[in-house]
Amino acid sequence: MKQAFSLLEFVLSLIILGILFVILSVPSTQIYKYTFNIKKSNNTFFDLNYALLSMEKIFESCIDLKYSNNSFECYMNADDDIFFDISLKKFNFSGVILEDNGKFFSPKSNFYFIENGISQGIFSNYKDMYSEKKQKIYPSDYFYIYNPKESKVYKIIANDKEVFYFSDGENFTGFYRALYAYVKIYFKNENIYIQISDLNHYKKDFLLMKDISKIEINKENNIYSIKLCEKSNNECLIKWMFK
Repeated sequence: MKQAFSLLEFVLSLIILGILFVILSVPSTQIYKYTFNIKKSNNTFFDLNYALLSMEKIFESCIDLKYSNNSFECYMNADDDIFFDISLKKFNFSGVILEDNGKFFSPKSNFYFIENGISQGIFSNYKDMYSEKKQKIYPSDYFYIYNPKESKVYKIIANDKEVFYFSDGENFTGFYRALYAYVKIYFKNENIYIQISDLNHYKKDFLLMKDISKIEINKENNIYSIKLCEKSNNECLIKWMFK
């Protein structure tokens, strides 16, 4: 009788423990699932935000912007190009071109000069890398400037603080901006890509973000908005940019 009672107690204890386990495990499972979804959503948000911040950084340096519903492209000014000597405060990556007896110059531009045997000027890094030990001109020796009046790019060669030469026979006078690349952001096969051209016909594509279901670029009153939607979690994020 005692053994039967003990067996019954054991069975009842197992049943009660099983019921308690089920009752307690359901909230725990829900909490875990909820926490997992939050973490997954946060990761998606960070990825979308990173992609939009990268696009904004490019957008801020854009010259001659062209855009469609799911892409934009433009020339990049030289403000952030590591190959230029951006420590020179006298050169702001823009200036004016003047002509005197067929010679073109840009006052106080500090393009390139040698002082105490050391290369100086905004283009000194390029010159040190490409030009100093060569006997002829290569595509990398050219520098590119943008004429905002004509919306046109010109190639120049600078071997002086202010004087330079147009390389293709074409020239202009007036204001200019210094360039270093042509960039395109585009949507293809559910991915966002960045295509960078060095203006010497060399292009390279980089993956910015994958698993994108949609990108929308709109403009209203000189305010641009870019909307990115991630596919797997159906999460979207919008960023507004001023131009």
